[in-house]
Amino acid sequence: MQQSKRFWPWVLVLLAVVAVGSFLFIRSRTPQTGGEGGATAASSGYTQVVDVQVGDLSASLSVVGQVEAVQQANLTFTRLSGTTKLLTLAVAAGNTVTNGQVLAAIDPAPYQQALDQARSDLQAAAERLTDLQAPVTDLARARADLAVAKADYDQQQAAEDLKSAQTPDLARLRGVVQDAQDTLALAQTQQTLTDHDAAAKSERDLQYAVNWHERRITDLMALVANGKANAEQIEQLSDERIALGDAQADLAHVQAQRQLNQQAVAAAVVKAQASLADAQEALAEAQAGGDKLTLAKARLAVQQAQVAQAEAQENRSQLDEGPDTVKLATAQADLDKKRLAVTDAEAALAATQIMAPFAGTILQTHVEPGDLVAANTRILTVANLQTLQIVAAVDETTIRQVAASQTAQVTFDAFPGRTLRGQVTSVPLQGTLQGDVMVYSVPITLTGAVDLPLLVGMTANVKVELGQATNALLVPTMALQRSGGLVQVLVPNPNDPTAEPQAVPVEIGLSDGVNTQIVRGLNPGDKVVIQIAATQSTNPFGVRGAGGILVGPGQGSNVGGSRNQPIGR
Repeated sequence: MQQSKRFWPWVLVLLAVVAVGSFLFIRSRTPQTGGEGGATAASSGYTQVVDVQVGDLSASLSVVGQVEAVQQANLTFTRLSGTTKLLTLAVAAGNTVTNGQVLAAIDPAPYQQALDQARSDLQAAAERLTDLQAPVTDLARARADLAVAKADYDQQQAAEDLKSAQTPDLARLRGVVQDAQDTLALAQTQQTLTDHDAAAKSERDLQYAVNWHERRITDLMALVANGKANAEQIEQLSDERIALGDAQADLAHVQAQRQLNQQAVAAAVVKAQASLADAQEALAEAQAGGDKLTLAKARLAVQQAQVAQAEAQENRSQLDEGPDTVKLATAQADLDKKRLAVTDAEAALAATQIMAPFAGTILQTHVEPGDLVAANTRILTVANLQTLQIVAAVDETTIRQVAASQTAQVTFDAFPGRTLRGQVTSVPLQGTLQGDVMVYSVPITLTGAVDLPLLVGMTANVKVELGQATNALLVPTMALQRSGGLVQVLVPNPNDPTAEPQAVPVEIGLSDGVNTQIVRGLNPGDKVVIQIAATQSTNPFGVRGAGGILVGPGQGSNVGGSRNQPIGR
């Protein structure tokens, strides 16, 4: 991240400058001889006694940030359940778009099909609920009564069929066999009579006439062929031919009629034989105890008829009792479920298009048409470049000093010499871990940037004005020590200036790194003791407490500690 890369060099430089300044400040006020108000040098280091000052103090915090749009969004297809191809991408980086403009799309066909199915299911559920809620009509009652009557009849008939299967009527079955025998005998008699009826004689007579005319025609044709035929015989030949045709037609008609009669009586004989066989088989089965398959079918038919009868009676009773509350509740729940399904399907169909959430500029496109995309695939980035802000990176050691509405000075590496004003809009409650340090992204507004061609991502140098104190009690920051999480200073022993100094708890306020405001614990005219170890005096960068620590109100304490440490990070 660009912020983190630029953040720490600035902090290190600031720490070094403040530490050197603090060290030089002490050295400038350290005389070479001991005594009250002076300093003593020993192998263990330096001790400096300084007065508590009254003055003005201005505290600020310099951090690095970058330009961001207040309105910026990475757009994706949020309702995809799998992967699909990007159908269209209507914009490119740098294009300006309007609110609601379609920017990209996938194939909506499967989502439209799912919506149509959901609407069909919803309509069916609504119809089921309407049917349950509809009042009972006289026609519905009449139909239910008819269904009950039919079910009763079917059950009675099935019971009678079962009884017949269980106790067959042998006398009746014998009578059926006798009747079938009589019918067969009658059919056979009719078949015999058909073979000797008048039609047979007529057929023989016509066959004789056909034969006679054929011989007569043959004789006459022979005379004609020999040239011996007279005119009368030639005329007879023509008449004979006509008579032969008529005789042949009559013969064919009689033969066809007689054949039909024979086929009819033959079919009657076959039918009578089949009926006799069935009757004899039924009598034999009854005499042997009945057909087991027929008996099983009869019992099953009785059970089915009983079930149908019970259902018909229950349906009729429900008409009198009104709609079933359980069924109504189930139908209503199903309708609500189907309605939600339609809503989800409509949302899924709408989500096949990515539309601009606000008017702005396309910063970047991440895919091309035809690429496979999923629900987490970033499609494009859009931002409103009309409203920009600075997002500054503030680490966890100084974030407590930052508060909403604090003013700031902003400069840009891209525009040297230009200083803009800004204001902290809010302080985030959650940071991000960068390395071993928690860093917080603080948004800062910009004023007077209309004429600057700022781009998203540009580096910004921010100086946040933490506050000012007038006529405040000030002590060198190096005089502060931390003990057990509390802040204290060392003051000379009023009874014995040569004795060890005493620890006094203090509450501190603003700090500019060199001096720190004392809110509670000291008074004007008091003195404080600064102790620097020998190793620290030769290395000003190692002096803890002089490293530009910006301490805010409420971080001090009125309770002292037993062990003293220089205050620092």
